[in-house]
Amino acid sequence: MKYKHSYWILIKPFIGKYLKRHFDKKSIKVIFKNAKAEYKLLLSKAEDIGTNNPMAKNLYLSLLIVSFFIANKNKITKNMLAEMIESIFDSSFIKKLIRFDFNNEKDMMKFKNRMLKNYEWAEKHKDKYPETWDFNFENKHKDGCYYYFTRCPIAKFFKDNNMEDLTHLFCAVDYKTFGIGKGRLIRKQTIA
Repeated sequence: MKYKHSYWILIKPFIGKYLKRHFDKKSIKVIFKNAKAEYKLLLSKAEDIGTNNPMAKNLYLSLLIVSFFIANKNKITKNMLAEMIESIFDSSFIKKLIRFDFNNEKDMMKFKNRMLKNYEWAEKHKDKYPETWDFNFENKHKDGCYYYFTRCPIAKFFKDNNMEDLTHLFCAVDYKTFGIGKGRLIRKQTIA
């Protein structure tokens, strides 16, 4: 995947805020330096799912966040990685970005339409980007939205790079984002 500086700029302050609770300035500088190099390395290993893919932000952000752990295992534990993810999604700024109230019919329709557009993009580009998410929808539910994936580039990347033990942390982000939108995610299993 192509490196995009915008994701680094977006998430850096939130990770910095978390790191300040645990490390001195000198250590934080080293952690960031190591993580940025690792992030670029992880991106170079990732399957190209299309930088204009509306779902690409999920892979970019997952690799960015996990780069802090991978590049700094001597300082950052798996528990700290989980706390870091939690602290990012607990920030008021990120909560404002997730502008859905899943109890509001209009917002629910916007979400459904967004997911359908993501699906349409994946279908239109499946020959060029065969490793992107594979969407499956069912309209049997009157309330809410029912869909599942049979392919997830995040889970595949983590598996291919011996990081399967971390995948659940990133799957859990879905629960967090639905919770922010006053919704409920019902998931019996993941691809991971």
